[in-house]
Amino acid sequence: MILRAMMLRCPHCGAKGILATWFRLKERCPRCKLHLHREETDYFLGAYTIMLIAVEGLFAIGFVLVLLLTWPNPPWEAIEWGGVVVLTAGVLIAYPFARTLFLAIDLIFRPVSSMELDWYQGEDVSVEEKAEDHRK
Repeated sequence: MILRAMMLRCPHCGAKGILATWFRLKERCPRCKLHLHREETDYFLGAYTIMLIAVEGLFAIGFVLVLLLTWPNPPWEAIEWGGVVVLTAGVLIAYPFARTLFLAIDLIFRPVSSMELDWYQGEDVSVEEKAEDHRK
């Protein structure tokens, strides 16, 4: 699941094409119809956290390497401006990966229910009615 997410595929079925744009997921997976937003409005705060940790971790490693290679006279101004560029580019590049990775982690801890995959069928039927039909 994690590997599929890192390849920007549906973590559930592995289908391509779950990104509407680089910064936005489609509503549902084109193959399995998994709802990619999984209900909560603040759902992707975990994705932001993953992205922040990854990008800042990479920056910290690069910062230490530059300090070690240029000591005793590190180029402080180059480090400062390089950090701005690296962090900005890192966030823009990592964003879709963080979203799909967090979706995969969520699917590991909260597996997909059959009702969740049936959301795409009969949009005029409420979730409560589907749950009632599912219990029968």
